[in-house]
Order: sequence, then C-alpha cells, then structure tokens
Amino acid sequence: MKSLIVSVFTMAGVLFSADAKPSEAKSPEALKKAAWQVDKHVAEIFKSKRLKVPQVVDDGTFLRRTFLVGAGRIPTLKEAQNFLEIQDENKRAILVSYLLGTDGYRSHMQNYIFDLLRILEETRGQGYYTAYPYIQFVYEAVKDNMPWDVFVRKLVGATGNAWSPGNGAVGFYSRDKGMPLDNLSISLQIFTGERFECAQCHDSPVNEWERIDFFEMAAFISGQKEMNQGIYRKVIDYIDDPDWRRGKYGDMLVWLRDNVHYHTVGNGGEGEIALPRDYQYRDGKPGELIRGKTKFGRRLSSGKRDAGKSRLKFADWMTNENDHFDYITVNRMWERVMGSPLTAPVDEYRVASTTLSPALTDYLKRLLKELEYDLKAFQNVLMLTKTFQFAANAKAFDAGVPQAFNGRQLERMSAEQVWDSLVTLVTGNPDKTAKRQFGDIIYYRGKARMVGQKTMSQVGQDIASMSDPKAYVAYMDQLLEGFNSQSASSEKEKNAGMSMSMGMNMMGRGGVPGPAKGLARASELESPAPAGHLIREFGQSSRKLINESTTEANIAQVLQIMNGHVEDMVVSNKGAAVYDALKAGATDADKVRYIYYAILSRPPSEKEMNMLMRDVIDGSRESYQNLVSALVSTHEFIFVQ
Repeated sequence: MKSLIVSVFTMAGVLFSADAKPSEAKSPEALKKAAWQVDKHVAEIFKSKRLKVPQVVDDGTFLRRTFLVGAGRIPTLKEAQNFLEIQDENKRAILVSYLLGTDGYRSHMQNYIFDLLRILEETRGQGYYTAYPYIQFVYEAVKDNMPWDVFVRKLVGATGNAWSPGNGAVGFYSRDKGMPLDNLSISLQIFTGERFECAQCHDSPVNEWERIDFFEMAAFISGQKEMNQGIYRKVIDYIDDPDWRRGKYGDMLVWLRDNVHYHTVGNGGEGEIALPRDYQYRDGKPGELIRGKTKFGRRLSSGKRDAGKSRLKFADWMTNENDHFDYITVNRMWERVMGSPLTAPVDEYRVASTTLSPALTDYLKRLLKELEYDLKAFQNVLMLTKTFQFAANAKAFDAGVPQAFNGRQLERMSAEQVWDSLVTLVTGNPDKTAKRQFGDIIYYRGKARMVGQKTMSQVGQDIASMSDPKAYVAYMDQLLEGFNSQSASSEKEKNAGMSMSMGMNMMGRGGVPGPAKGLARASELESPAPAGHLIREFGQSSRKLINESTTEANIAQVLQIMNGHVEDMVVSNKGAAVYDALKAGATDADKVRYIYYAILSRPPSEKEMNMLMRDVIDGSRESYQNLVSALVSTHEFIFVQ
C-alpha cells in the first residue's frame, strides 16, 4: 500500500526525468547504498577521533534545511503541514526526491551556476540583453539535467554564433570578450582548482606555475575572434561617412554589432601562441611561437596541425579522466549540500591522500563517474546521508572534526534564498510565478520586428556568410524595409482591432525575450538585480568575481525587514499566502501553529504557544500580523540550520 507521504508529495516531477530508464547506478536502491557508503567513511572519521557519530536533527530542522538546499526556499504551509504531521519512516528520502524533481531545484541550481560563471544580464547599446542566449543555454541545461562534464565541454569548446539553436554556450567567451587570457585563468580556477592568474605576467610566487606554463596552456584557446570579423569595419569604410552613427544606417550598425557580431566566436583554437612582447624569462623569447602543453593530468599537446580544433581538444582534456576536474566538482557539491567543502578553499585542488579521509575522497570521485557526472543524482546521494542530517557537535569540533563532517554551520540564507522564501510567503507556490521569456524574435528600438518572417538566428547566419560590404548594406536596407513595413502593418492592424493575432504569434515564439516582470523567483528576474533591490541589499553577487555573493549583515537589511520592502511585501499584504493559516486553523492555537509552519517550518514550543496565547493573540487580524512580523524578523527565519 502506497504511503500517505508519497501521495502527498506527488512524484510528478520525477527525479531523473532526462532518462527514460535510469542507469543502474541511479536507481533509488543504488542511491541509498551510495549514501550508506558515504556515511560509513564519515563514521570512520569519528571513530578515529574516538567520538560517537552525531545525532540527526529533528523533522522541522530537516524539512527547512532540505528545502533551502534542494529548492532554494522555505516550504509552503501545506508542504510543511504534510511533512510534519505524517508519520512515515521513509518520508525524509521521499522529500529529497520530491524536491529534486521540482522546478525549484532548477531555479536554485541556476542561481548557483550564474554566480559560478559570473553571468551578467546587461544591455549594450540597442536591444537585447547581451547574455540572453547564454542564459537560455544554462537554463535549459539545468532543466534537462545535462551531465556536468558535457556542460563544461560545451562551454570550453564553444564556437560559432550564440543565436544558432542550442549554441548559447558561446556566451562563455562573450562574457570575457577581448580578454581570452583572463577567461582561461578563470576557467582553470573554476573547473580544475588551479590558479594561473599570477603566471599570466610572471612566475607565480604562491604556487608552482611559471609564466611559460600559462602560455603553453593558452595556446589551446588562442586565436579567438568574431566570426567574419573584418566585414563590419569594411562596411563602415564603404559608407564613407565620418558621422555614420547619425546617418541612415547608424542605429542598425550599432544594433548588429551589439546583437549579432558580439555574440560570435570564430576559430576553434590555433594550437599555438606567440609569447608576449614583454616576456622576460630564458625559456622563451618575445614573439616566439610556442605549442600547447597541458601542465597537469593527462598529457596533451597541440600545434599547427590542430588549428581550428585545439580548443575542443582542450575541453575534452579538462573534463575527461582529469582528477582535478573530478575533485573540484566533488568539493563544490559537498559544500553546496553540507555547507562546507571537504577542503578549503573550495576551488583549490587537493590530492586525495592530503584530505582528512582519502577513502571518502576517492569514493566520491568514483561515485561521480559512476553517476555519469549527473549533479542532481550526486546531490541526491549526499542529501540521503545521515551526514547531511547531523546536528552540530561541539565535542567533535574540539576533537578536530571539520565543519564539513559535523552538521551544517549556522549561516544566513543567501540573498536569493531570502527573496524566494519571501515570495513563497506571498504566493504560496513560487514555482508557478512568472518565468523568463525565451525566443529568437528580432527586437529593435523597443519593438518586436518581422515576427514570423525572420529570426535572430537567421540574421546571424546571413551576416556570417557575407564578405562584400555592398551586399551587407543592401541587407541592412532589407531589414529596415521589413522593420518599417511591419511597424506600419501593425499600426493598421491595431487600428482595425487585429493586433491580437500578432500578439499570439509572439507568444507562440516565446514572447519578447528577457527577465520576468513583477513578483517572481530570483532566477527569473534581471540578474544580478538592480542596485537597491532587496536581493542586492542581502548580498547577491555583482558577477564581477567568481562566487562573489556575501551573507554579511548590514543596516539596510534590518531596515528592509522591519519597515521596508518586507513589511509591504508580506506583513501588510492581506492577500499573502502566509495568511492562509487563518483559514486553515479552526482555533487560535491552530492558526498560530500554521503560521509557525509557514514561516519557521516547525510548530511553536509549548512555552511559545503559552506566551502568545496569553500576551499577543486576541483573535484579531492585527494580532496575527504582529506575529507574522515578529517571526519574519527573527534570526531563525533568516538563517539556515
């Protein structure tokens, strides 16, 4: 007989939806066995310290911890009630599977990857968001649970036009346009845990890497340039007007530069690179052409024979049988789930023998491979462990057991978790709020153009094939004619009451691309949020550096909670979902309990209930608003335990 908890937490969002038949390593039984193996290795750590394995946390703490880690938000009133009030020995495992099958997982994981890759959603000149195709690529990759090695290989090996269907990974290089060497050092830090940034200019004083090492790696990705790079300058010369920006083609040329040319990467890597003119060491001469060589892991070299394909070779090297890649991936996922990395800093490679438990480290790397780099499945294993459920143990700290194995550190929610939890209190189901719009509609001067006639991917393909500036100018004439004729046609349709058909056509193509408007999850909003937004006030990354977000407190956060946005958004909002507790409860005590469920994911203690019923709750709505205001202002609400 199916348990009640299974029927409540519907499994409609199946965990491994990308697999018609999950591999044997990803079966529920295999995941449980893997979790047991992890716990076995962690237990050995405690045994070596002559300590007992810590106790697990209570249901309320587990519920809230699991929601914030798995879906980036607190549970709704109904979700909390279903979990807390049902007795089922398997309900914790069922909850984990439920959460990883929801769109909340996609949303929360997307925020994580945006921070990791420093994805900026900003406007340049006219029209589109420059990272738009890149954002769509990440969105769909997480939604479809693309294996991490495949995902990274697509990023590092990207080439072509970002607007081509499925090719948004080109944005990985557009993010650091004109700075390929910086992009390389950042990529090595993110995916391999090796720091080469000092070696860009001189032999590193902090690690083993020399300047020649960096440039031998850079040879694989050298030669990055825009596709059909010379045509744009030829067109400007052909127009022969020093004030061309003010002329007939000025806006169109800027628009094509920002929205088409900028989103392309030509050349798949030269395989060799010239040393810079300021090269200062005896192992090379300024301007000397050197071949590509990997400096760790599997040996790989490149040269002239690899021109046009060396970047793909490099991407394959980075993700295939590379212990650095495996360890950094494992360490990042352990930190994401457990709250602290196996070793700190999280993006520094360590040989297994130098970690606290070499056996655990080796097992986790082996597990990652067995799961085919499926990060959702890997996180599922970690969240099924007793280790994830540990309560902190002061004696273990005193004995030298790191935070990574001793219960989650008490820490403030991330900015996105704060926002998404507030959205939960307002909407009741944040996963059903507005979503980003995707599509390749041409958007020029604030309007959709040539809908159903031409797309951005078609424009990109057309431009890439042009070599004659005269033909380019003729093509701009065609675009301008099409834009103007459709504008006139749209005006006639509007006057005739026929504009709905065009609107439906746009909706069918995904609408005007860009972030959601209004109340929506952080992943759907402009990213990063504009200055002054609550998400920014609570420490969202500016995306200038890797994982630049912060959970440091400041006075602006206090003001936002006490009498700012939070007051208006939740407390004074009569339609907020948190007040569904007043409808669900038959008595004042029930209503208080349900408000606690909705905000703190636990029932009130006996002491809290007695105090509230005696001094605060008088049956009026105002008294319940005061309770909501107080609970949202507590450290318990704003922290992850």
